[in-house]
Amino acid sequence: MLPNPMNAFVRCLSAAAIAVVALLSLAAAPDAPRVLLISVDGLKPSAYTDPALAARTPNLRRLAQEGVSADGVVGVTPTVTYPSHTTLITGVEPARHGIYDNRILDPENRSNGAWYWYARAIQVQTLPGAVRGRGLTAAGVTWPVSIGMDLDFNAPEYMGTSRHPEGVQLLRGLSTPRTLFDAAELARGTPFSWPQTDRDRTDLTSFILRTYAPNLTMLHLIELDSAQHTYGPGSPEALEAMALMDRYVGELVEAARKAPGGERTTVAIVSDHGFLPLTTQLQPNAALKEAGLIDVDASGAVTGWRAWSHSAGGSAYVYVKDAADRPRVAALLETLRKDPANGVRAIWTTEDLARAGGHPDAQFGIDMADGFYTANAHDTLRKPSTSKGGHGFAPDRKDLHASLILAGPAVTRRGSLGIVRLTQVAPTLAAIFGVTLDPQAAAPIPLAGTR
Repeated sequence: MLPNPMNAFVRCLSAAAIAVVALLSLAAAPDAPRVLLISVDGLKPSAYTDPALAARTPNLRRLAQEGVSADGVVGVTPTVTYPSHTTLITGVEPARHGIYDNRILDPENRSNGAWYWYARAIQVQTLPGAVRGRGLTAAGVTWPVSIGMDLDFNAPEYMGTSRHPEGVQLLRGLSTPRTLFDAAELARGTPFSWPQTDRDRTDLTSFILRTYAPNLTMLHLIELDSAQHTYGPGSPEALEAMALMDRYVGELVEAARKAPGGERTTVAIVSDHGFLPLTTQLQPNAALKEAGLIDVDASGAVTGWRAWSHSAGGSAYVYVKDAADRPRVAALLETLRKDPANGVRAIWTTEDLARAGGHPDAQFGIDMADGFYTANAHDTLRKPSTSKGGHGFAPDRKDLHASLILAGPAVTRRGSLGIVRLTQVAPTLAAIFGVTLDPQAAAPIPLAGTR
């Protein structure tokens, strides 16, 4: 089939429009700082601290040597992707910023497994919002909770609706500007795939860096997380994925530093959580159903509930509609805890949850022991885990610690930061831009020191 000349004409117009936007964005603040924020989902600090992994992560280690790095980053409750990433750009706990978990509470599954996709659910100031409030530019590629986020350039994260190649059209429609994917494909020379890969995400981000040079660029890479879920942390497949993420980081840092104003770029490599190996899956809803607190139809679909256990992987959050049922639910959970076969490490009260900053509307929480996971299903109380690795547990365990590397002109310190908290990342980056976040945000990490 011959190419349609009108399509080529439209694509050329799109490219011309992109070029105009790029020139305007570069002219907006020619001397302002730049930050490249790359989240490698599930990256553990051992990737840049363990000498045995040195050959797999040369780019991460080079950045750590150029600046500072954390021995570990204590995450939030629960240690899952969406609450953690929202903390990374707000500096506050989930109970404050409003993104309590990956998935919304929906026992009847009326949303078809919906996640917290939409930025309007965030209840506090975000780093990109503060940066744009200063008159600077911000971009996001596959950043969680970013549909509708106030970004100059945005390819938001949205998954699970379809694996058909046509699914990329929805992402095009959700992206800003409308011609972002067209222009990036012209520069790349090949179409973007669906489902997206980290190769796609890296290429799109590199294009944005080269073309627009935003003051803040945020990217979420996910394939290391997927490999650790499927094959387990430390598996050959996970180590291979970690090495691939390192190569992508190298490409992106090079693109950022070669972009206009690249000499002003500070690189922040972060992650949202660590990982633990898994063997057993606990399904508290089976016990709640047996107690008559969950109703199901002949197909097993939930038709009503008085108590529900909402899974966050290594933890779960129990919602009770009627206060009169709380003593009964508390007794049931305590029975689960007393049986070592269930792997329940602790039962949290509402006061415990308030101190942890997670799931403010839940009446109880369940923290699992190492090797144990939770799930929403209610067919049986226990079964072998469907994942070989996971997270979501209380953030106090070393293997759950996230990562942090900072390098660039804003960082004059060198060496280890020791153990820091995930809530400190956003305020640290905000300080680079001279902007402020929520009054309850944590204190920034001091970056000044002797070179």
